[in-house]
Amino acid sequence: METPQDRIEKLPPDVYENADKQPEAVEQTADVSQFEEISLTDIAETLSLTIRFDDDNKLITFLCMLSAYTDSSQINVSFNAPSSSGKTYLTTEIAKLFPAEDKIELSGASPTSFYHGEGVYDKIRKAKVVSLERKILLMYEQPNPLLQEKLRAVLSHDARELNYRITNPNKKGANRAELIIIRGFPATLFCSAGLLLDEQEATRALLLSPELTEEKLKEGVRLQAVRGANEVEFDNWLESQPARISLRERIIAIKAEKVDDIIIEDPETIEKRFKEMFAKLKPRHMRDMGHLMKLIKAIALLNVWFRRREDGTIVANQGDIDQAFRLWGTIIESQDMNVPPIVKGIYKNYILPAYLKKREDSENGEDVRNGLVGLSNRELTAYYAEVEGTTMNDENLRKQILPQLENSGIIELAPPTFGDRRTKHIFPKWFPDGQNPDENENNIGKGAVDLPQEVLDIFFGGHQSEE
Repeated sequence: METPQDRIEKLPPDVYENADKQPEAVEQTADVSQFEEISLTDIAETLSLTIRFDDDNKLITFLCMLSAYTDSSQINVSFNAPSSSGKTYLTTEIAKLFPAEDKIELSGASPTSFYHGEGVYDKIRKAKVVSLERKILLMYEQPNPLLQEKLRAVLSHDARELNYRITNPNKKGANRAELIIIRGFPATLFCSAGLLLDEQEATRALLLSPELTEEKLKEGVRLQAVRGANEVEFDNWLESQPARISLRERIIAIKAEKVDDIIIEDPETIEKRFKEMFAKLKPRHMRDMGHLMKLIKAIALLNVWFRRREDGTIVANQGDIDQAFRLWGTIIESQDMNVPPIVKGIYKNYILPAYLKKREDSENGEDVRNGLVGLSNRELTAYYAEVEGTTMNDENLRKQILPQLENSGIIELAPPTFGDRRTKHIFPKWFPDGQNPDENENNIGKGAVDLPQEVLDIFFGGHQSEE
């Protein structure tokens, strides 16, 4: 009889949505002598049992959750991508490796829910204390924007204890002021189908979008067939895999270490290496430097027993630093632009090429080069239809993509100098990869991954043209 393992070897696993089974947490403390030093490549291979491709995304997501077991170096992640792209699946699959008692898993929450939630009453301070220390906060659906606004101080680690005054009616109906104390720093991961981010939220998190290649989508469909045919058999096979068992035990053992801080030596070298990535520093780079340092610490935490010195301090080594810089390099461009990776890809693959094509046009090129006219939405959708053979969802373009690009300074939306001034044109302000030799100061990063047709079909909701 063919086993799930046999079928998985033929049909590599990938992404599907709505995983709802939570295996029991490992109760006993693992014997740390069983562990050997492990690399991020090893982690990626283990996670690939159920998540194919998306290596960088799944590693950053895993490190985000692992960072909960530090004192104050927790990582924030914002997953932004179209529905059915795999962001929720990727998050839930990795979350299954972590103890249930350490996770706060929510599909939604009101803006003040954390103030009214479970807590312990402190009689001395006459306050309710809600502890988020060493917790993993997972939001599987787009949260209320006001919730993220209320949590800004928590996400930016302003203070270990944050005081909030709220009013609640008493039994007689009169308003009564209450003191709520939010204690500690959780590792947070927000999943959202929305692409329009407030700058304050964007700078507080690592911005991710799942890969949506043709190979990944095909394997996702095939995995769903294999797993759905006999879920019990599949889950039994999965939970019997030695690498997965070892990783879960490793997480339990890391948690038991109760690590406070991880030391990073020679910060000057890291600072220099970071600055060399940018032509000019921005205010947001101060937070980005913090994100990078937390990535280094999370990677070192993975091998905590091999980073501890005789005096008890835990010190990240050069390998941890190099691995963190490699991961950082995969997201640096979208981070610097304050946009989700998928929005960056749409700009680089469609908006900018359409604009450059018009700039070289014999009829309108001179006006474009002189900044008198830009690219209209109609011209962009026509270019997209020409390239991909599908129509573009104009509503998504107007309400999410273009506003996000404009807020980030990547484009300017303005009426043309002549023609129909009721409709704003797109004027690109960022020209990567030397596409505009006169504006090379705008160049950052190494370019975007091409977006296959399946990605655009998911996001834009297009349909095949009659041609």
